[in-house]
Amino acid sequence: MSTHNEIHGPSTGPYLIGFILAVFFTLGSFLPVMYGMMESWAISTKVIYLIGMALIQIAVQIVFFLHLNSGPDAKWNLISLWFTVICVFIIIGGTWWAISHLNYNMMGGSGRIIESEVSRTIPEEQSSSAKAPTE
Repeated sequence: MSTHNEIHGPSTGPYLIGFILAVFFTLGSFLPVMYGMMESWAISTKVIYLIGMALIQIAVQIVFFLHLNSGPDAKWNLISLWFTVICVFIIIGGTWWAISHLNYNMMGGSGRIIESEVSRTIPEEQSSSAKAPTE
């Protein structure tokens, strides 16, 4: 008669590691911006640093919380992830394209506001009669 105290299922270890890493990379992005530690950096260095931290954060989320690193369903999960990413980029790209072309579509071929001759030239008689008399 033996008693087995085996627990099958996910353990809290990977979730705890993922949480600690997520907090670390979040604070690694937030604190330098909040407290002005990056003010002396060039703008390109700031952008590269923050995008790098965001990409590492995405990798931590994918590995530790979405579990896309192991298992028999990893292939289909990865295909689903890439399909989702492609759809998001298509939506963002289409929105960006539509918004950037609104000015052209609304203002005509030149992209400038078309002024009429009437609003551009005001005769001298009209402008002088609009002034209040000084008596």
